[in-house]
Amino acid sequence: MKALVAAELLKFRTTRGWIGFVVAVVGLSGIAAAALAGSGAAFEIDDPEFQRDLVSTSVAASLVALLVGITSVTVEWRHGTITRTLLGMPRRARILVAKEIAVVLIATGLALLGVLVVLTVAVPVLSGEGAGFQFDGELAARIGRVLLAVALWGALGVGVGALLKSQTFALVAAILWTVVLEALVGALLGLADLDGVADFLPGNALDALDGSVDDLLSPAVGGLVGLVYAVGFGVLGYLRLARSDVT
Repeated sequence: MKALVAAELLKFRTTRGWIGFVVAVVGLSGIAAAALAGSGAAFEIDDPEFQRDLVSTSVAASLVALLVGITSVTVEWRHGTITRTLLGMPRRARILVAKEIAVVLIATGLALLGVLVVLTVAVPVLSGEGAGFQFDGELAARIGRVLLAVALWGALGVGVGALLKSQTFALVAAILWTVVLEALVGALLGLADLDGVADFLPGNALDALDGSVDDLLSPAVGGLVGLVYAVGFGVLGYLRLARSDVT
């Protein structure tokens, strides 16, 4: 398994796509951190909870991790390398598990990079406003939740990619769901007095885990729901992969 994971990490490093993912995380996280820190009211910026929320909401690695997970699988179909991959390791479950592990590691690294960018931008901005950034155990716990949430987004992406196979369709569907459709579905559920059901949608659940939204599920429940989505889509993706003819 270690060799398979190492091979997946090598695939990621040796393609130019990783540059775009890193630039997206750095750029979006930096812009979001500067905007939120600069717009905070004077009575808020000294509040440790505001500062922790700033970290949660500014790290722009979730969508990027989802796209990394999707492309880790769909690129094999797009470029026809899936045949060679399965010839080298015919046990398809091991291939998918290796991709999951590799993407979780990559997603965690991207999330950590995003956190560092947010702190690099936010600390000087708050300092310029006369507020010190509170580094404490609660901030460390919030950062840990952010890393876990982004890792789950990456794992979910692997399952989605294996299930849909088409790179274009999978990427478009993922972006539409996270940017537009989940909010629309949540609004429709709200109109039907089913707001509690909307809390269990994947984006809402993982937002509850990382702390970017406070009035949803508890972080523990949000993390559990996110894990169920990741495992569920992983199983569906494996079933699709197991039945696919790659000859």
